[in-house]
Amino acid sequence: MKWLHERILILPLALLVLILAAPAQAEENPAELIKQSIDAVYEKLRANEARAQEDPDFVIGVIEEEILPGVDVNGMARLVLARHWRDASSEQQNRFAEAFKNTLLQAYGVQLADHLDKDVRVIERRSRQDERMAVVATEVVMGSGQSNIQVNYRLRPVNGEWKVFDVEAEGLSFVGNFRTRFNEEINRDGLEALIERLEDGDEALIEDAVGDVTPDNGAGDR
Repeated sequence: MKWLHERILILPLALLVLILAAPAQAEENPAELIKQSIDAVYEKLRANEARAQEDPDFVIGVIEEEILPGVDVNGMARLVLARHWRDASSEQQNRFAEAFKNTLLQAYGVQLADHLDKDVRVIERRSRQDERMAVVATEVVMGSGQSNIQVNYRLRPVNGEWKVFDVEAEGLSFVGNFRTRFNEEINRDGLEALIERLEDGDEALIEDAVGDVTPDNGAGDR
């Protein structure tokens, strides 16, 4: 079912939209940060749409040029591994964070070029924030008679800057979904085996997690 596959892909793609985002000071408006980030990413890729469609390395290069300044990569990695993070060595923690990020980029980064026709709207009336966390509500306009997709970005201050630590699309948590999938892998084969598979670029690990549409919205350690 092509329409369902496309909607599932919105979850990792929604996170990748922020990869080119400039970090924002904690006193800045998170909703405005998200809006500016989305606009900046799409503007850059749309300006080179033909090349983006034909040259996957170009898209990855654009992403890597300003790598993840608006995303709390280490915090997200810690939440994904949950209790396994505490059992991991510092080396394993760093290797997992780096390998997870790189595999995600390779699996879905180039697919941003296939979604340049989508419009993304920030829904400020559904967004909220306090000094500890912000939730920015958006919707992806799918077109072609399809219903829009609701995407929420969760941010928290990290060293005085707002950074994304989870994305929810249609109630599906990025962090929660990968935590469930990777926990199964670790329980079966161990953390080191999971890290090595990611370091080898095993995109099936990422695709299987995204293909599991069972929601798990909690983002805290378990």
